[in-house]
Amino acid sequence: MNLRDKIHSYILSHLVDPTERTIGVEEECFLYTNKNRRLPVNPCDEFSATDLLAIMNENVGNNGIYSLEPGGQLEWSSLPYRDLNTLFSALSQHKQALIEVVNANDLRIISYGVEPNFAPNDIDLINQLKYQLMNANMEQNGTMGQWMMRNTTSVQVNFDITSERDLEDMIFVADCVQPVCAYLFANSPFQNGSPTGTENIRNVIWENTDNARCRNLIDHGIESPERMIDQYIDYIMTVPGIFELDEHAIIVATDKTMGERLVDLERSGKLRTVDIQATLHQIFTNVRLKHLVEVRGADRPPMGYEMAPVAFWTGILTVETVRNECLSVVKNWSVEDRHTFNKASLVLDDSQMGPDGKSYGHWNQWVGDLAITGLKERGLGEEKFFEEFFEIVMKKGPFSLQA
Repeated sequence: MNLRDKIHSYILSHLVDPTERTIGVEEECFLYTNKNRRLPVNPCDEFSATDLLAIMNENVGNNGIYSLEPGGQLEWSSLPYRDLNTLFSALSQHKQALIEVVNANDLRIISYGVEPNFAPNDIDLINQLKYQLMNANMEQNGTMGQWMMRNTTSVQVNFDITSERDLEDMIFVADCVQPVCAYLFANSPFQNGSPTGTENIRNVIWENTDNARCRNLIDHGIESPERMIDQYIDYIMTVPGIFELDEHAIIVATDKTMGERLVDLERSGKLRTVDIQATLHQIFTNVRLKHLVEVRGADRPPMGYEMAPVAFWTGILTVETVRNECLSVVKNWSVEDRHTFNKASLVLDDSQMGPDGKSYGHWNQWVGDLAITGLKERGLGEEKFFEEFFEIVMKKGPFSLQA
């Protein structure tokens, strides 16, 4: 088995039966002190995000795991569940536990996708080599990497894979309709203390974070669902590495592309699964592959609506009839139309033109309706997690504009 076959095999190493597909979520938030400053990330003479993390993980039990993003944003990663009702129960348990610790330490939860008041220079970087290397890398390969690392939050959704075809269709559809996700879940009304207006600012930040490893798959030449895994492998092999793992699986600096590092390991007979994992984790496209599909394009929603992007993507991607209906349309969009649509998603104006000469608003409505159809077809009452949110946004505009 050659190197590419090994990467391909790893991506497909956790196939499940369609009836056993599970869904997981990673939910992030900012935390402020009682003096309306960001909670410091590193240990210091006041309560820090590091202290918060220790408390949360000590008390989490069997309800996922907590980690910190580079600027001290708290991330809760759920266990995977087969239905959204059970996932919602786990999310509710997490939120209750967090609120108790927040209240005990006189903190505030800020539920926006972009830090509303402070610039990156106001925020300490977490004292971890991985993020220090990432910070240096993104200063060279984009203009807004520091904003992304310290000053953004999101909700990311993970889906099991049932087959290679299932994977290819899921990630192609997700890449095509990312502009709809970006519009519906825009929730970043302020930046540096000023209103962002119609600028879809978290999406703008990610667009300018790292040209080599962010944005949409189509931006990296992946334009069709055929041979999607092979196309993805071709792409990641060219990307400069942020870090590599030494013989003890410890993160160290690298000056190689990820492909060069993997080729060297393969030739020396030292390639490990953790090396492949580390490579795949250094890609931050809006939809990315690990041994599952991860969709990353939603802002962190307002409190109470955290399940909305989870439900949206579940309805679109996991119900084959709905996904096929979506696929039958989006696979006929021209490459030019898709690039234009992605550019439109940087501005919260649904009168802009989208693919096939139809408005952005038309595609928002069409994809949102498909998501509700898919959720109803699952027959678990999960549409309640998206319907109200969708109705509010379609009537009043994204929460960014409402604020």
